[in-house]
Amino acid sequence: MSAPTNIISDQVNYQVAITHPGEYAELSIIKEQIRAPNIGEVLISVEYCGVALGDILFRKGISPGKFPMVPGYDIVGIIISTGEGVVKFKKGDRVACLTLTGGYTTYITLPVKDLILLPSPVKPEDAAASVLNYTTAYQLLVNTAKLKKGDSVLIHGAGGGIGLAVLQLCKYLGIEAYGTVSAKKMNAVKQEGAIAIDYQHSDFVEFIREKKANIDAVLDPIGGSQLFGSFKVLRSGGTLVSFGIGSALNGNGWPFWKLIKAMLPLLLLKLSFQKKHVKLYVTTSKTKGLRASLQEMITLLAKGEIAPPIAKIFRLNEAEAAHQYLLKERPAGKILLKP
Repeated sequence: MSAPTNIISDQVNYQVAITHPGEYAELSIIKEQIRAPNIGEVLISVEYCGVALGDILFRKGISPGKFPMVPGYDIVGIIISTGEGVVKFKKGDRVACLTLTGGYTTYITLPVKDLILLPSPVKPEDAAASVLNYTTAYQLLVNTAKLKKGDSVLIHGAGGGIGLAVLQLCKYLGIEAYGTVSAKKMNAVKQEGAIAIDYQHSDFVEFIREKKANIDAVLDPIGGSQLFGSFKVLRSGGTLVSFGIGSALNGNGWPFWKLIKAMLPLLLLKLSFQKKHVKLYVTTSKTKGLRASLQEMITLLAKGEIAPPIAKIFRLNEAEAAHQYLLKERPAGKILLKP
C-alpha cells in the first residue's frame, strides 16, 4: 500500500469557528495546519459548505455542543490527497459528505466510508444544496414517517430549504402534500404541486378540517405549542415527526429554557392515549440510513428528478452575514459558503 500523499508545508487551513455560544461576533476565523489523511481517509479541498438553522442553534447555545466548534453539516469538494488503503476514491474525485460539524473550512480530512462520489454531470453547488436538505427530507418521508404513494403529509415551513425538498420528493414519490408557508413564499410552494396554507392569515388546523384532508403524517421543524395543532390534524394511526426547534430562535431568554419550551409539548404528546404516533428525528452520526439516503438523493439529482433551489452564496469569511441573512430572510432555498 502506498503512503499518504505529502502535504505542502506552507498550505494553511482556514476555518470559521464558534469560540463560545453567543451572538454573531462569536464567529471567528482561525488558521491551522492541514492534517494528512490517515488510513482509510482522504483530504478534501472544500468547494461549498452549507449553512443551516442547526448551525445557529449551536452558536446561540440552544443546542448543546463542545466549544470551540467549527459548524457545518455538509460539504462538497475535490479529493487532493489519499491515505493508505483507499481504493474506491482517487485524487481529483468530487465527493459529497454529511459532516454534521466541521464544514465551515477550506480543507477537511474525512473517512471514505462517509463519502459519496458525485457523477460528472452534477454541479458542485447543486450537490451541496442537496446533501443536508434532501437527505433529511427523504429520511423524514420514507424512513421515519414511512409514507408511500397515495398518502398525505403536512409539512410546516414548506417554503424553507428542507420544506421545498420535502415537496419535491412528495411529487416524485406520489405523496399528496400540504404546506404551511408565509405569504411571500406561497407561489414557491404551489409550484411544487403542494396545497399552500398561509399561516399568517389562516389557522392550519381549521384549514385541514375544512378540506376534510386525511393527513397520514405531519413534519414539524418548529416545535413548541404548534406541536399540539400538528397532532390534532393527524388521522387515527398517523405520525407526527418533530425534526427541529425553530421556535427556540424566537425572543430572548436563557438558551436551555428555550430548548425545554420547544421540546416539552413533544414529551407530553408522547404520553397521549390517542392512537397516533409521535417521533423525534435528529440527524446524528448514529442515525440509520443516512449514507444510503444521501446516495439516493445524488442519484435523483443526476437524473434531474430533483432541483435544489439555492438562495444565496457567501464567501467563507462572510459566515456572519450568512447567518444574519438566514435569520432575517428565511429564504426559499439553501444558503452556501464558498471558501
